[in-house]
Amino acid sequence: MTLLRLFIITVLIAAGPLAAADGDSPDSPAIVEPPADLELSAFYEKCVVVEGFPIVSSRRVHNAALREAAWIIRRMLGDRTDILKALAESETRFAIMACDELTTDIPEHSDLTPARFWDRRARGLGATPARPCVSCGEENLLCYPGDPYAAENILVHEFAHAIHGMGLNNIDDQFDQRLKAAYEQAMDEGLWEGKYAANNRMEYWAEGVQSYFDTNRPPDHDHNHVDTRDELAEYDPRLFALIDEVFEQNPWRYQRPADRSEDDRRHLAGYDPD
Repeated sequence: MTLLRLFIITVLIAAGPLAAADGDSPDSPAIVEPPADLELSAFYEKCVVVEGFPIVSSRRVHNAALREAAWIIRRMLGDRTDILKALAESETRFAIMACDELTTDIPEHSDLTPARFWDRRARGLGATPARPCVSCGEENLLCYPGDPYAAENILVHEFAHAIHGMGLNNIDDQFDQRLKAAYEQAMDEGLWEGKYAANNRMEYWAEGVQSYFDTNRPPDHDHNHVDTRDELAEYDPRLFALIDEVFEQNPWRYQRPADRSEDDRRHLAGYDPD
């Protein structure tokens, strides 16, 4: 048994019932079986659909995690339903791992090798045309005690990859070139030196989106001081401007469930984020 599996078993919280108990609304969507036309693996037994974009999981995932994912995605994208439509048309989906499941338990990621490496390294992956599945762990969505990524929201990072690779690239044929130009100029100027955002333009974008929504990690080996929208705008104004354009000056910022107003926790009724 790996240390990661031991950790996630210790924080396991029993999954809720399959059917939604409180009806269906945009912020408290019904949890249903995945529609047959998605042709997904039988591993997936729960589904929430956001403007045609499916969020799926096994039965082991708490219902609150699916609703939290839907809530965050709606707030990230605001009125950019064209991006959600592009994601749905590219057959992209968002998969949530139960806290006692590993990366290679997700069917679309089950062939990643070596499995031990991926299961230790990743609690979330972005989508690609070969594997059109974004993922993250329920422990991060619901802020379980002991989450090793508690300082950041993994959905925001991984969904940013999907927005780029499976959304914007399909509806804006100039976006990737503009991102590449911003990335190359930032590298020429020595920005993000030695940090995760410097790896490639994909991580540059996803790390920037995290900071834009105030949910990046504080300074460490892979991150500098930039972890908020204001710091991003000051440090890398070109990246900020590109992100701000895509998200249409979206005022929303991520907060952990326990720090939100009652209205912003309504979709988590029956789940105690404390």
